[in-house]
Amino acid sequence: MTKTQEVDDFEQVIEKVVFDESELDEIKIAIKNFSKGTITPKQLKQKILLCRARIVRDVSNFLSFCIERVQNNSRTHGHQEIIDSNQTEFIVNKLQKELTDRNELLEIVAEKINELVLETKKDTGI
Repeated sequence: MTKTQEVDDFEQVIEKVVFDESELDEIKIAIKNFSKGTITPKQLKQKILLCRARIVRDVSNFLSFCIERVQNNSRTHGHQEIIDSNQTEFIVNKLQKELTDRNELLEIVAEKINELVLETKKDTGI
């Protein structure tokens, strides 16, 4: 397998972890319930934080698996050790930045939803 294919595969796995369809559906339902007023802002925030915690846990487990695999391969390919280490570090840094960016986006979305709900409640006199 080529390095480009490995990176693509790696990114696909991370994308599946971050954008878990069933979890996204749960968040959509929570947002809908929040806008209807059936759950509190705290409950919505807790739901989002639980999802983010699951993402961090799953990405961490996947990275541990990848690092262990790279280390095992490096032992069998002595001269590849430095190259693999640098690539792993690059990938980990890239993923951390992507997670940070996505977490910031989720926070912005939650704040916007909260503002819209507050405006709606204000306009309707609730």
